[in-house]
Amino acid sequence: MRTAALGVAATAVLLSTSGPAAAAPVTPAAPAPTVSSSPEATPDATPEATPTPERTEPARTPAATEAPTDQKLKATPEEIAEARAAEAYWTPERIADAVPANPDKGVEDGPPTTAGDMLRAPSSVNGNGVATAGVFLINQDDDPQSDPGKRDQFCSASSVASPTKSLVITAAHCLNDNDRFRNLAFAPGWKADPKHKGRGIAPYGVFPIKKGKIWIDGRYLSLGTQKADDLDFAFLRTGPNSKGQFLENATGMGNELTTLPASGNLNQKNVTLIGFPGSSKSPRVCPKTSTKAYAGRFLEIACDGFAPGVSGGPFLRNFDGKRGDVIGVIGGYKTGGKFDNVSYSSQFDADVVRLYNQAVNDYTPDKPSQNEGMGDAGLWRHATAAATGEFHTSSQKTKDGDLVVKWSDGEMTLYPGDQSQGFYTGCAKGQPCETRLAKPNKMWADYAEVITAGDYTGSNAYDLMVKWIDGEVTIYKDIDENTQLPTSTSEHPANEITVAKAGSTWKYAKGIATGKYGGNKWADDLVVRWVDGEVTKYTNVDGGGFHAEQQLLAPNALWKEHASVIAGGDFDGTANSDFDLFVRWSDGELTIYEDIGAHGLGKENRLKGPNGTWKHARVIAPGEFGGNLWEDDVFVRWSDGEVSVYGNTQADALGREYQLVPPG
Repeated sequence: MRTAALGVAATAVLLSTSGPAAAAPVTPAAPAPTVSSSPEATPDATPEATPTPERTEPARTPAATEAPTDQKLKATPEEIAEARAAEAYWTPERIADAVPANPDKGVEDGPPTTAGDMLRAPSSVNGNGVATAGVFLINQDDDPQSDPGKRDQFCSASSVASPTKSLVITAAHCLNDNDRFRNLAFAPGWKADPKHKGRGIAPYGVFPIKKGKIWIDGRYLSLGTQKADDLDFAFLRTGPNSKGQFLENATGMGNELTTLPASGNLNQKNVTLIGFPGSSKSPRVCPKTSTKAYAGRFLEIACDGFAPGVSGGPFLRNFDGKRGDVIGVIGGYKTGGKFDNVSYSSQFDADVVRLYNQAVNDYTPDKPSQNEGMGDAGLWRHATAAATGEFHTSSQKTKDGDLVVKWSDGEMTLYPGDQSQGFYTGCAKGQPCETRLAKPNKMWADYAEVITAGDYTGSNAYDLMVKWIDGEVTIYKDIDENTQLPTSTSEHPANEITVAKAGSTWKYAKGIATGKYGGNKWADDLVVRWVDGEVTKYTNVDGGGFHAEQQLLAPNALWKEHASVIAGGDFDGTANSDFDLFVRWSDGELTIYEDIGAHGLGKENRLKGPNGTWKHARVIAPGEFGGNLWEDDVFVRWSDGEVSVYGNTQADALGREYQLVPPG
C-alpha cells in the first residue's frame, strides 16, 4: 500500500515555571544574538551577531540567560530602501482599503443569550493606539485561493520581546505558506486619524517583513486550519523602518512570550484582548477579563466586537496599557471562532517556543511536512485518476466521502475520508483503513481511460464506473474495503456489469461527471463531454445501460479543445439535490454551471479567470470530505505531485485550501 510515515519532532526546550499553575516566560535557545535591551537604543552601531543555522540547542531558563551588552543594531542602506518601498506601497489609503485575510471571523450571530452572558466583557476602541499591537499587512502573490474581495489584506499582530528587537507574532491562518506573498509589513501602534475619517496613522512607521523570515510549524502548513488548529501561530521578522529604527527600538520593548504548558493553566485572569476589526482598523481593546479552557487545548475569551480583521491579535496578561505577557493570539479553534463575541487561541506550549527559537536564531523555517501516510509528491505524480463516493462501510453509515485512486502502474487504492478535509491512511487503531482494491497490473494502467463513481444500481452503496479505451463501459457494483477488482481481462467478478460493449460510441467519450442531474434521488446521472465537443446528459443510469440522453451542447470547438476536466459536485448549497458541473479549462479558468438538471449549461459562474496555476491541476474530484452534507470539497492533484482539498467551495468562490501532500 502507498503509505509513508510523518516524521516531525519539535526541538527540546526548557521552560521556567514558578509553580504547577504558573505560566512560563520564554527565553531563546542558544546561540541568541547579543543586542542592547534598551528600548531607547539608536540604530547606529554594529549589526547583530549571526548565529550558526545548524545548531538547535535547548532554550535556556531565565537564570541561564546571558546578560545584555551595549551592542546596538544598525540598519543597512538596503534595509532602509526596503522600508521606504514598503511605506510607498502601504499608504494610509491602501491600508484603509485592505480587507480581512480571514473574513469568517465574527460573521455569524452570537450564541443565544444566557445567564452566563453577563460575564462577557465589553470592548472599546482605543483612539491613542497600542505601541505593541498593530496591523499585519498582506499582499497575496500567486496563491490559487479565491481572494475575499481585494488583493490587499490584513490581520492583527503584536511585537514580541527578543534579542533581535524585530519579532512579530500573528496567526498562522493569515498565511498559507512561506513564499506566496509580497509586500508583507507590520504597522505597530496603528490608530485612527482624527483629521481624516476612515484613515489611520502609523506613528512608528511601517516595518517590512524580511523575505523568507516567516516561521510556521510545518505540520500546520501541511495539515491546515482544522487538523492543526492547535498550531495556529506564526513568527515574522521585521526589517527596520525608513528611519533605520528596529521595531523595539521604535516602540519600546515588545510583549513577553509566555507559555501555558499545562491544560489547567488555560484559565487565566487579568487578560486583555486586542484586535483590529476591518470596519475601523483602530485597536479594539477588551480590558482585563478572564480566559477559560476550551476542549482542553484552546484559550477561550468572551469579548464583544471582535469582527473580521482581528485574527492574530494578542491575548495579553497583565497588560499595563503598552505591553504585557502574550499568552495567545486570536486563532486556533475555527480560526478564532465564528462569533464576534467569543474568540479563541491555540495553547502556547513547547511548540510555540520551538518556533520562537527558530526566529530568534534565524534558523531555516519549517517546510510543509507530508500528511501522515499520504506519501510524498514523487508518489502522487503517479495518481492518474480519482473518483469519490461513499465506499467504506463506515462511510456508508455516516455519509462521508472517500477517494478511489488509480495509479500509473494500475494499482487501485481506497482512502476513507476523515471528515476533516483529508483521508485515513495506513491502518491505525480505531480508524478505517486504507485498502488496495487491485494490485499493480497492465489492464488498469493501460486501458482504464476514465473512472467515475455513483449509485447506479440503487443499492445505497457507491459503484465504480470505468470507461475503457476500446469503448467498453463497466460498472463494478458496491465498492467497499473488501472489494477486489479484476486485474486481467480473463477475470469477471460477480459485481461486474457491462453497460457498453467494446467498439461502442463510448470510445469517443473524453470526460464523464457523475451526479444528481434531475433524475431520481441517487447519484446515477452522467454529464459526458465527447471528443467533438458535444455535451450530453444521461439520467438514471443503471445496470441496464444509459437512458434518457439529452443534448446540452452541440459539437463545438470550445469544449472540444479547451474543456480539460469536468466533474460533478453540489456547490450552490441549496436544499435541492441538483448537482452542478465543475469545469477546468485549458487556460486555467474554473467554471461552475449551477443546477444542471434545471438549467443545463445556462447558469455559468466563473470561479477564477484564466491563470497559470490551475493549468497544473491534473486530477480533480469533488466530494463530501468536510463537515457539511454537500459534495462541495474539491480534491486536486497538481502536476508537481502536491495534493490539496478546497473545502466548502461555493458556486462562486473556491473554498479554503488544505494541503495534504506538499510539492516536491
